[in-house]
Amino acid sequence: MKRALSLLLFAFLAGCSSFQMSRSEEGVLQNKKLLEDKELSNAHDLLVRGKYVEAHKMFRDFEERYPQSVYFQAARLGEAQSFEGQGKWVEASAIYRDIYLKTKNLQPDIAAMALYRQSFCYEALGDDQKTIATLLDAKNLRTALPKEVGYAEIPARLGATYGRLGREKEAVAYLNEAEKGIAKIRAEDQAALSKDWLAKTYVQMGSTSTNQLSPASFATFVSGQKFVQVYLIKALELNDRVWSPRALKELQGTYQDLYSQVEAVRENRSRQAELGGSLIELIDRAELYRPIAGQTQNNYQIQFFTQLTDVRKNTETLLYQAKETMGLTEESQKLNSIKRPGRIKDDAVKTPPKVVPTEDPNL
Repeated sequence: MKRALSLLLFAFLAGCSSFQMSRSEEGVLQNKKLLEDKELSNAHDLLVRGKYVEAHKMFRDFEERYPQSVYFQAARLGEAQSFEGQGKWVEASAIYRDIYLKTKNLQPDIAAMALYRQSFCYEALGDDQKTIATLLDAKNLRTALPKEVGYAEIPARLGATYGRLGREKEAVAYLNEAEKGIAKIRAEDQAALSKDWLAKTYVQMGSTSTNQLSPASFATFVSGQKFVQVYLIKALELNDRVWSPRALKELQGTYQDLYSQVEAVRENRSRQAELGGSLIELIDRAELYRPIAGQTQNNYQIQFFTQLTDVRKNTETLLYQAKETMGLTEESQKLNSIKRPGRIKDDAVKTPPKVVPTEDPNL
């Protein structure tokens, strides 16, 4: 009897010891996970702030120190995005492809995000067909993505790409889908959303790469930009401390790159007139969203619309001082002649395709 009691007591004490060790190990693992999460968050903050070289270093350091971490592939996503920020599109695309292949079965959220981000690389490399195919693949996995990505950003980026290809019907359909996605998210998840979600989403919806911009691709790029620059202008108006500066940088960079293309073809006056006319039409479209007289503009809006005025003036100087308008469309000649005869009749200007907007109380 005493022997049986002794065995029971030993078993009980051993069980308690095992339980304590288990609890202790669990605490160590939890602390390790919190540490990894914090390091990854710090690296992501650098990424959001545009410090791509520093972010890349932190992501790579994380991968080397925590190769068995559950966050390993998430760190690789960050590494690839830091390559994007540095304009290293081929390197970024290769990482995204590898991530997708390694996570598509066990981590569908990471796989879907890798596909989505890879579409940015294909766009920057000038492959619109692969951009569309990758976005459609990511769209099929959108239940694994944040709602703003699956239901707003992906359709908007599809709309921009179809716009560049001159496929207006598909472009408008996807842009309308993006607007409905924004409305759906606002209606269902407003309370759970972070304060900056809308500004961030607008920036992602409107961002386009000028990496492959040239005189040959100028018209198709402008066609796509006409559909999506409004999202960046909306992001300016939200006056967000992180994403409004990003939108401003994107818009200013795009218009500067477009003007540089017009300026670069000085030796071909008819070609310069054609490109300049397209640029002025794009400016006209952006001007529709300039706050009207009496409305207060924030600093981001002031900077953008001031630059827009300068780009228009400089473009007109290139075109009209040379008295060369043969490459301008009839619409641009009417809208942008230095000596404008007065109000243009409504039926003189082609109405742009209608994209159904959502009512946005923040704007």
